[in-house]
Amino acid sequence: MKILEWWAEKGRIRVRFPYDAVLVAEVKEVTGRRWHREEKAWSIPLESAGEAGKILLPLGFQAAPEVEKLLTGEIEGIAGLTQAAETVREQSEEGHASGESTDWSVSRLNEEVRQAILQGMPKTLWLQGEVMGADRSLGRGSNASHLYFRLVEKEQGVDRPLAEVSAVMWNFRRDASFRKLEENGTPLEDGLKIRVKVRLDLYVARGQYQVTVEEIDPEFTLGELARRREEILAEVRRLGIERHNLDLEMPTVPLRVGVVTSPGSDAWKDFHDELVRSGFAFEISLCGARVQGEGAESDLLKALAYFASREAEFDVVAVIRGGGSRTDLMAFDTLDLAKSVALHPVKVVVGIGHHADRSVLDELAHSEKTPTAVGQYLVSRVQESWDAVVGTAESIVDRAGALIEMETEHQIHSRKRVALLGRRALAVAVDKKEAQRLRCQRQLGRAIQQEGEALLMRTRRIHSATSVQTQLQRARQDSRIQRLISAAGNRLKDGQRMKSESRRRLVSLATRSLTREQEQLAQRIRRNRSADPQQILGRGFAWIKNEQGTTVRNSDEVEKGDRLHIRLSEGSVDARVESSAAEIAPESRGL
Repeated sequence: MKILEWWAEKGRIRVRFPYDAVLVAEVKEVTGRRWHREEKAWSIPLESAGEAGKILLPLGFQAAPEVEKLLTGEIEGIAGLTQAAETVREQSEEGHASGESTDWSVSRLNEEVRQAILQGMPKTLWLQGEVMGADRSLGRGSNASHLYFRLVEKEQGVDRPLAEVSAVMWNFRRDASFRKLEENGTPLEDGLKIRVKVRLDLYVARGQYQVTVEEIDPEFTLGELARRREEILAEVRRLGIERHNLDLEMPTVPLRVGVVTSPGSDAWKDFHDELVRSGFAFEISLCGARVQGEGAESDLLKALAYFASREAEFDVVAVIRGGGSRTDLMAFDTLDLAKSVALHPVKVVVGIGHHADRSVLDELAHSEKTPTAVGQYLVSRVQESWDAVVGTAESIVDRAGALIEMETEHQIHSRKRVALLGRRALAVAVDKKEAQRLRCQRQLGRAIQQEGEALLMRTRRIHSATSVQTQLQRARQDSRIQRLISAAGNRLKDGQRMKSESRRRLVSLATRSLTREQEQLAQRIRRNRSADPQQILGRGFAWIKNEQGTTVRNSDEVEKGDRLHIRLSEGSVDARVESSAAEIAPESRGL
């Protein structure tokens, strides 16, 4: 209802109407208008009544009887208005006393009730309750001016409220206690338990009873959150399950990842992108859940139960949520959720909020603070395992290469040694033959010289013989000397021939020995190279290992679903067995 009425206490005309931004703007055009914060009402001075009538009456405002008389000029000033209002009141009372129908307007009824409340109750009082239905109006986000919500009372363990009351906080952003809550990461949002100083009121336009918040007790709210978390942790410790999940061994290669978060959220996107960019063969299974507000706890419990029922299919379960206020994270501070995480059969990794945020779950599971940090942690675990495998393989290859190189060097050294020994043996044999030849030559020379000297002596002894005899004898001697010389020459030729033949045999022997050594060396090098893993892989073969790092040599050693690591000549791949030897029909296996 939109009405202009006499406000005797203020000596002004009160302007009452349901909130409308357009009407507020029109009222502000009236000269001397005033906003009364305590009463939440506008008023105008008497001298501006005519101006107000021209502006507001065309907008659907009604004038109370006394104000209508003022506007028409029947009465003047405060005295006239007071007298007119008294007359209207007396007429109403007389009609009521005589039994005549004296209908009240709804606005009058609500106003009378409002006045009764204001007079019959304390001006202010402290009230405790939980915030529900928080709604910021007159703008969005940081531009909001007023905060509307319900303050509810709940019984322990019962979600349905026992009682509730509407509440409003005018210009809440100017309130120091509200700013203190926000500075501590705890805005006034659903689920927050608060202690507030309120003033009772009744919204006349709707006949709605409400409280106006004048002050918030920040210490109560912050202490309540801390107390709630400590109570949950104390109960978990009493049950003896605090370290159950914490003590579970983190898998060496956590590739099968279950994720609990809100689908389409930034947390899910950041986490998923981190794993995909790594290039590793992560298997990611998302179980969507609300992560704040009503129904969040139920969703989170269902998601954790889903992964618990399939524990053999997952290496880790990641519970993630993006940053927010402390009230946003209250869904993670419940006893049932704490017990579900603490007793979960799969290793749980949580990344809830920002680095400064801390929930109950951070105390019961492996905590990496943010969704991105959780993704980076899982990638680092797999990277470490991969580096270890690659390092081992490279070490094996390096050792094999070193052995081959050592063997090759040994063979080369042996070949060189054989060649050197052959050359030395040949040189020794040649030197021996040469020395033998020289000895023969010297002996033959001495023999010839001795024989010549003997002949000369004999010649001298028979020099006195007759010339015929001398000549005959000389001829005989010459003939003998020639035979001796011829024999010596033949012996010399035989020695040279024997020397050449010996040299030829030694060279042939050394050559055959070197050839055999070279052939044996080549065979050993070929055998060593054939054992080189890289050479084997280069011929189209593959090196297959199971998840335990054991080499697979037979199809019976694997089963359907097993994950295999296959190393090729260039690079490697990961694979999963789609069928095993036991599943293949005997005829297809050549049986």
